[in-house]
Amino acid sequence: MFLQRVVAMRIRSALLVLGLLAGCVLGQEERSLPRADGGGSSGKSHQEVAKPRLPLAVQTPPVGTTHKEMLAYLTALCSRCPEMELEIAGQSVAGREIPAVFIPPRSRWRTEAATVMIFAQQHGDEPSGKEALLMLLDDFCAEPAGWPFLHLNLMIVPSVNPDGGEAHRRRNDRQVDLNRNHAILTEPETRLLRTLFNRYAAQVTLDVHEYGIRSWLRQGLSKDLGEQFDCISNPAIPEVLLEFARERLLWPAIERARERGVNANRYLVTQDDPALPVRHSTTDIDDGRNGFGIDCTLSFILEGPNGLWPGDRIWQRAKGQLAFIESFLAVCEANHEEIVRVVSEARKARAAQPPREVAIQADYTLSSSGTLQVTILSTRDLRDTTIVLPDYRSAPEVLYAVEPPEAYVVERPTGPLLELLAAHGFAHELLTAKKSMMVEEFRVEGWDTLRCEGRKTVVPAGGYWRAKKTFNPGALLVPVNGVGAAKLVQIMEPRSLYGLSHYDQFSDLFQDKVLPIYRLLGFRR
Repeated sequence: MFLQRVVAMRIRSALLVLGLLAGCVLGQEERSLPRADGGGSSGKSHQEVAKPRLPLAVQTPPVGTTHKEMLAYLTALCSRCPEMELEIAGQSVAGREIPAVFIPPRSRWRTEAATVMIFAQQHGDEPSGKEALLMLLDDFCAEPAGWPFLHLNLMIVPSVNPDGGEAHRRRNDRQVDLNRNHAILTEPETRLLRTLFNRYAAQVTLDVHEYGIRSWLRQGLSKDLGEQFDCISNPAIPEVLLEFARERLLWPAIERARERGVNANRYLVTQDDPALPVRHSTTDIDDGRNGFGIDCTLSFILEGPNGLWPGDRIWQRAKGQLAFIESFLAVCEANHEEIVRVVSEARKARAAQPPREVAIQADYTLSSSGTLQVTILSTRDLRDTTIVLPDYRSAPEVLYAVEPPEAYVVERPTGPLLELLAAHGFAHELLTAKKSMMVEEFRVEGWDTLRCEGRKTVVPAGGYWRAKKTFNPGALLVPVNGVGAAKLVQIMEPRSLYGLSHYDQFSDLFQDKVLPIYRLLGFRR
């Protein structure tokens, strides 16, 4: 064990030195490279001279763009380039402005174009996505006439979590993980994204992250799988969208990136040992992928390898993510008509009729287990090596589904619940007079501990019983209809893996023997 620790320490030291050397070399190269606006030539126009330089490009070595630098850069860039539009979409917990950039300006958006929302740095210690999006905007402003994505309406939010970014911290200033907040929307940063999404009805979303490469060092492996990409996976999302996302967008984007020389793969969620179960992205709706996907959206996540510290190889990391983002946008461009059609049809169908059943528990189980070969770097000889993952679980299995009620009735609605319903845009109304209704009430008999996606979780034990109940004025009626019907069911059902019981803000709802959220039978609007 001592020798293994010594070897691991030496490998880590070597990687640190290599990272520093690469950063210094890149910094020297960047100073000698021609600027995107033609810097270095004597015959530049005033417009070319006025183009702001990418903050990362003027750093030697590149270490990362601060929030202040990002705001100044975007302001100058959008002032110079009328083909893009800048809006301060909101503020973080600490009051930092969160910009959104629209290409083309919203007044020139077309209904036949696919609307794509891309956002990055939900986790503040994952900066390469922000840098990649700034590079994308820089490239566009340098040559807007050559922009290849003419059938896409783009919304770009480079940094969702500026507070965490400035502190090099995963969470926001209230110590909330934003990528676990899209179901309850308690934070201004996630509410901002939800507002943009609701306002412009994006058909495609992309959430850009980073992943750690060091979890298999004990096995002598660097878990660098390049740019990892995945799509919607919650089984309550219409199957037509799940299949379209996977077959028409995910795999073509990966193949297109590979053609550009990018090491690209489907995203794998692993544990500390490659012999343990490996799966694709979570089925939960609290993240920035299924959180929008559950609203009949083609939603994706991109994970690039992180560094040994935030600025480590930041130029290379950002360039890798930029190359994949461009590949993804090219696939969206090529399929823009089908994207608009398939999403519009799925949303119309869901709005017309709620699903007959909604999955509220799902997991990657042994039913889909197989083997998977991956090629990664051996830290013993610093060469690529192919290993076999013995327990690769390729698809989630539905464990429990329920028939949606006509509506939910909340006997004593709380402030957090009302805020959640409003943030998601769920229709609801308060009763103004006493009303007797036939309902199903959930009788709590304790708590069940479940193991899902490699972690333990608890849900209320018990079951539903039919009863006729009289509700007083002030009770809340929440119809189960519209595009968000499945999402509402997943949030409100007590035994849901995605529901209110998993959040401290709603613990008061689960104190009594009868849950004060009832399923209404025979309700008609």
